[in-house]
Amino acid sequence: MPDLPRAEDVTVRHNDLSDRPGLPLVLVVRNERPLMPEFLDHYRAIGVERFFILDDASTDGTPDLLMQEPDVCLMQSSRRYGETPEPESLPPALRKAGDTRMIHVWRTGLMNRFCAGQWALQCDVDEFLLLPEGVRLPDVIQRLTAEGAAGVWGGMIDLYPRDMAALAACPDSGFTWPRCEWFFDGRRHFSLRPDKPPRHHYVGVRHRLDVAFAEKPDLSPLARAKLRFLGRRKAPSGTLVKPILQHWQPGSYYLNSHLTTQSLSARILLPLLHYRYTPAILRKLEWAMTEGGYSKGNADYQRVDRMLAEMRARNASFLTPVSVPLTGFDSLARTGNAIW
Repeated sequence: MPDLPRAEDVTVRHNDLSDRPGLPLVLVVRNERPLMPEFLDHYRAIGVERFFILDDASTDGTPDLLMQEPDVCLMQSSRRYGETPEPESLPPALRKAGDTRMIHVWRTGLMNRFCAGQWALQCDVDEFLLLPEGVRLPDVIQRLTAEGAAGVWGGMIDLYPRDMAALAACPDSGFTWPRCEWFFDGRRHFSLRPDKPPRHHYVGVRHRLDVAFAEKPDLSPLARAKLRFLGRRKAPSGTLVKPILQHWQPGSYYLNSHLTTQSLSARILLPLLHYRYTPAILRKLEWAMTEGGYSKGNADYQRVDRMLAEMRARNASFLTPVSVPLTGFDSLARTGNAIW
């Protein structure tokens, strides 16, 4: 077997937990101090015991906060998230890809280095996995093991507040559900398939808001019908599913941030609550518009900036007739967005 990527550019800055037992979670962050305490508490409560967190040159005190946490291994890199990696640092299948960045090296390399042969999670800091009442991650692992699946898909559910006033009133920290009121679009977003990624069946909140407030062209009625009934590989605003929990095997790798080479469950779909429209987005917009953001260029941030500005000018609401208040796992299951 060829050498496996192990993120050799990454060094442990504080509290190496690689030899300790416990369910691990891998995370890459930059300037996320306000959200970190809630993120850590949330995943601890459902069963994570070790956090392997790579800080991408934060300037807001995120590393100082993380160094106070005994279950966090803080890492740093000589490279930056959006840099282009050397081809030899990538799995062979990705070496000719034109849009590969360091994050793709890190996603695979950190799993190989710290989670090989183990069950482990990997997600972003604004993604909160929601489980049924009384269920914790060991219960999920037991179900997946019995099924013979190497992991489970997380379906990203974009949450939003009632209106711009509610967004402005949210505190910088402590705004996640159930502390604050959140809504989601109550349409089935995904369907599961054996040995393949889930299909997308809904345009998504991002597309809906961009059409209404950022002059994005909408789908034709025929295209909407095909999306709803037949599904597509991705939604109009992108891929909104990702492997959230996997039993990481040698030779596995991330094809992109939303897909690995492993075979995931076709019976279980877990919702990933995605806090996209939060007070932090205003701070991220300012950073992205000056530095280009993490995405390819900053087109996504420019569109969000236009959308929010137009909503503010119209005193518009995020809500539509399809909006549903988040009340727990059952509210997502009833709308087809969680399967247990």
